[in-house]
Amino acid sequence: MHVDRPLDRTVVSRDGTVLAVSESGTGPTLLVLGGAWDHHGTPALDALVDTLRHRYRVVTVDRRGRGASGDTLPWSIEREVEDVAAVVASVEGPVDALGTCVGAGLLVRALAAGVPIRRAVLWEPPYRATVDPHADDVLFADALDEHVAAGRRAQAVRAFLGQVLGLPMGHVTALRLRSGLWRALLTDAHVLARDVRVLGGLAVPERVASSIGVPVLVAAGDASPDWMRAAAAALAEAVPGSRHLVVHGQGHVPDPAVLADLVDRFAGVGAAG
Repeated sequence: MHVDRPLDRTVVSRDGTVLAVSESGTGPTLLVLGGAWDHHGTPALDALVDTLRHRYRVVTVDRRGRGASGDTLPWSIEREVEDVAAVVASVEGPVDALGTCVGAGLLVRALAAGVPIRRAVLWEPPYRATVDPHADDVLFADALDEHVAAGRRAQAVRAFLGQVLGLPMGHVTALRLRSGLWRALLTDAHVLARDVRVLGGLAVPERVASSIGVPVLVAAGDASPDWMRAAAAALAEAVPGSRHLVVHGQGHVPDPAVLADLVDRFAGVGAAG
């Protein structure tokens, strides 16, 4: 279910795409990139922003093709990174970042490309530590595109939930019974293949991650599936000098207060520098 929430401004990316940006709160600037279905007005992102805005200037953006942002074709990972760079350039002073799920995967790409982000917290990017990082397998992303092109949006959503996020089919079926939520998931079915490509076919992007030159914390919850914790550990191993943390009692969608505490201690009001 989506909630009406005013947009503060727009930013124009390098290729002319107009991106919807929102800001909330005061303090050090924190860019937040959420998961596949997180954009303005979605409950999970709103809850996170509402927690963080009491001590940060929280900046969020609807990624291209989602929410109120535009979409210029052809899509590419490089253009998504340019979008992040345009948002960062639109604010004064140092910018820290928090990425969750696919948003964490996009942050990995942006950090490796040299987007000027000072520090970053990455929560459970849904890689698979067991996937060959050199395979560059895009077959699954192509299949999602084919589902959407053929009008099978529900099949694309089911496949993404099951194969990327690891939801059991029983949980996916339960989501379908929540008609408002399911309609929202279907609305963004056309961008799910892009997220698989951002995640590099789900392989931990060791070569990309090795190019990151800023402090990074990669965190996961001990209530998340084993493969998510393994992926977080593998990513932390690939990022030079990064820290890795397993947080007690948290799953893939953690308590916003827990994420706020991680940011405070590593990349925010409680961090040195």
